[in-house]
Amino acid sequence: MPTVRADQLQTLVIRACECMGASREDAEHVAACLVRANLCGYDSHGVYRLAQYHEWWKAGLLDPAARPVVIAETAYAARVDGQHAFGQVAAAFATRVAIEKARKSGVAVVTVMGSNHMGRLADYVEAMQEAGLIGLAMVNDSGAGQWVVPWGGMEPRLATNPIAMGIPGGTGPGILFDFSTSAAAQGKVRQLLLRGEAAPPGWLIDANGTQTTDPACLFTEPHGALLPAGGHKGYALSLAVEVLSGILSGAGFVRPDPGPEEMNGMFILAMDVAWFLPADQFRAQVDQLTAYVKSAKPVPEGGPVHIPGERAREEAARRARDGITFPEQAWTKVAGVLKELGVSAELASS
Repeated sequence: MPTVRADQLQTLVIRACECMGASREDAEHVAACLVRANLCGYDSHGVYRLAQYHEWWKAGLLDPAARPVVIAETAYAARVDGQHAFGQVAAAFATRVAIEKARKSGVAVVTVMGSNHMGRLADYVEAMQEAGLIGLAMVNDSGAGQWVVPWGGMEPRLATNPIAMGIPGGTGPGILFDFSTSAAAQGKVRQLLLRGEAAPPGWLIDANGTQTTDPACLFTEPHGALLPAGGHKGYALSLAVEVLSGILSGAGFVRPDPGPEEMNGMFILAMDVAWFLPADQFRAQVDQLTAYVKSAKPVPEGGPVHIPGERAREEAARRARDGITFPEQAWTKVAGVLKELGVSAELASS
């Protein structure tokens, strides 16, 4: 399996995005998001996605040169149209709008429609976290991407519908999480398939409604499906994401005749903690909270206790040092896109 340095990947993805018509600034942003996903262990949202973006671009569903716009706003709320730009560009734009409004009004709500795949949601709540805000973000597939069964059902009706949140700390890193409301992201199951690995129990059912660990069931006829995370709890959260990210934004929600799967609807909530209590006091109490939780004795042969976001930072440090390893099939797809765009994929690998 090829192993590639993060800086090499960054250069290649920048060139590929520019070849598709993106500005240098947008190309650098998209590349940074994709490579950061790989570094943090979110391979399902990393450079492998370049192949999908390339297909959508060729089909006219992605406009790398487009600029997202605010189509309606108040002092504390805004609606953004991504104009079919790269999803990472649209989501970053909406996040900046949310940060600016939250700093002025204390709280801000921003929705996004007309956006392509936004990638790793943690990027956007982390930006709000770094700005001293509490950030909440969620995304649906505008009605498509129906990989997940409702609780008690055996036919898929919902997308994986992720939710992310960033909370600033003081001397500590705060709290950062990003997870799907399904048992796993669809892309994570595909990565298992590419690596020839079984899925954990409780993730998948086959077309007969029987639980299985075979990731291929999700991508071959007759299709299996993903289970909701935590049974009825993940199912309820997924419905909330459909309402806030799909219906409220105008992007679309699950139905029998959805639009293209590459479109994302987004909901962002940003809160300036300084409007509720002194920021230093808030941050200190978050540090006290996380320190106390981490002090719990770990289970035998387990632990230590982690705060959400810690494992991703540890994995990013390791991969930055050792390189990012791709399954052969995944790298072949990426290399094929680079070749078609005229970008040399000759890399030192191990």
